[in-house]
Amino acid sequence: MATLTGRVALITGASAGIGRATALAMARAGAGLVLTGRNQAALDEVVVACRERGAEATALAGDLNDAAFVARLGEASAQAEILVNNAGILTYAPLLETRMEDVEAMFRTNVVAAFAIALEMAKRMAARGSGHIVFVTSGAARNVNQFATVYSGTKHALAAFAKGFRLELKGTGIKVSEVAPGMVDTGIRNASTHPAVLKSLAARPYAPLTSEDVAEGILFALTAPEGARVDLLEMQPRGN
Repeated sequence: MATLTGRVALITGASAGIGRATALAMARAGAGLVLTGRNQAALDEVVVACRERGAEATALAGDLNDAAFVARLGEASAQAEILVNNAGILTYAPLLETRMEDVEAMFRTNVVAAFAIALEMAKRMAARGSGHIVFVTSGAARNVNQFATVYSGTKHALAAFAKGFRLELKGTGIKVSEVAPGMVDTGIRNASTHPAVLKSLAARPYAPLTSEDVAEGILFALTAPEGARVDLLEMQPRGN
């Protein structure tokens, strides 16, 4: 079994879905955890589950769109050697019916907030001379699917961040990985209520990935040999 014993990780979007599954997988692998998300009660439940697996875990709830919270989170996780930059939101809609408030919300959370916490932690890791940042993007980072023009745009940007951080942090001792899963069934799609979107999702001819599948992919990237680096791990459902 891959081990992260003695290492501390900050996981964003840890209250549900991929973030929660990653927290549990990393707890089993021996990591200490700082978990963040917007829902304190849900985070507290994940903390309990991680501790039941023998991990040291704490939670700090807040909004990554708030610069003051990002700074406070950076202080609370100052010793974290790993950042799993996972938090994101999604609203599918036909292009001509896209609402600008959804566009702005997705870019604020998926792009601006993701950059802010990555920069906050990268500065700390660079000063220490070691670390590992994982950007959780999507298959949409390299493709554009129907109803997902805006979401795809945010994930294209996040993939560019992964490449840019890797380039600029070369020589600092920091590894930068991108994990890009295809369709995953999580609560992130609950905001997508347009009938055409729901019909399309129901018509999928294959089973999607699970959050646990993606968590194992993230763990794979984090436990590569010290002299190796996983730059990009793309994951797709077997039947897609």
